[in-house]
Amino acid sequence: MRPLFTICSATKGVLASAIHILAERGLIKYAQTVAHYWPEFAVEGKGDITVAQTLNHLAGIPQFPRVEGITTEAIFIDIDLALAEVAKLKPIFAPGTRAVYHGLTIGWIAEALARAVDGRSMGQIVHDEIAVPLGIEAEMFLGTPESEHQRMATPFDMPPLRNDMPSLDPLILQCVPLDEPLANILNRSQVRSAQIPSANLSVSARALAKHYAALIGEVDGVRILSETQLERVFLNRVEFKDLFLNGLFSRIQSTPRALVYMLNTGNIKDQSFYGPNLGAFGHDGYGGAFGCADPEEKIGLGYTKTLLYGALPQDSEGASKVEIIRAIYENL
Repeated sequence: MRPLFTICSATKGVLASAIHILAERGLIKYAQTVAHYWPEFAVEGKGDITVAQTLNHLAGIPQFPRVEGITTEAIFIDIDLALAEVAKLKPIFAPGTRAVYHGLTIGWIAEALARAVDGRSMGQIVHDEIAVPLGIEAEMFLGTPESEHQRMATPFDMPPLRNDMPSLDPLILQCVPLDEPLANILNRSQVRSAQIPSANLSVSARALAKHYAALIGEVDGVRILSETQLERVFLNRVEFKDLFLNGLFSRIQSTPRALVYMLNTGNIKDQSFYGPNLGAFGHDGYGGAFGCADPEEKIGLGYTKTLLYGALPQDSEGASKVEIIRAIYENL
């Protein structure tokens, strides 16, 4: 059996595909408000936030829900608690005005939408609608059964490269739980078994690549989104410069998106670099994992790893991702 890797926010690319499957079936409308499907979300001035704004990180609630006396790990494990706390959040920016990476809240909102319109969890939808049709049900789990934990590679954080680490923007500290190293939390059995919809997919590189390939064409006779639906997704492209990501990287980042998917800039200095063809799209994760699809070359890529590169400031140009993509395209 292939080993499984926790891919952190690269999970979001698969999360996006699951949401777009529901949208293609008419269950979710991108222009509709989140509160239409999830009435509890309407409090604190969030009643007019649309699904599209949420999926483009424009909802104004990127902050991690803090609950007095409750640890980050406990919130990760208890998805019902997480949903209840996200519903209560008050926007820290006017919705639709600024892009700020909703690293965790985007996944919990997607979970609430899925439950409301379909009745299944995001983990079950990923299994039923992506993993099983593509024959990768033994290589892709959102919420990994304890029986599969022995296959999971152990992520670990790279030691700091310098002693004088820069201070973090207060906005970043609001959005990311830093009470202990992320790798420590992700390695715990209860967290591995939990469903953290935007952050803890367990997957092989092969399965991640197969998922992306099946977005842009048939793979073993299966295509998970139609070309028409993918075009609808790209009509929702936004070009906001993300304040969160620009607080992490050493160079100014262009951050084009379309309903969760990160869109290729073709610039190795951007995290949104997926090769020479500007039609490519995908998603990266903390530490360096990524997956992407290139409709022009008709390829899907998946890269998983255990050494989580989280040094600050981040440097996209020096990431192993760049060398891997270059090597692949040089050999096509």
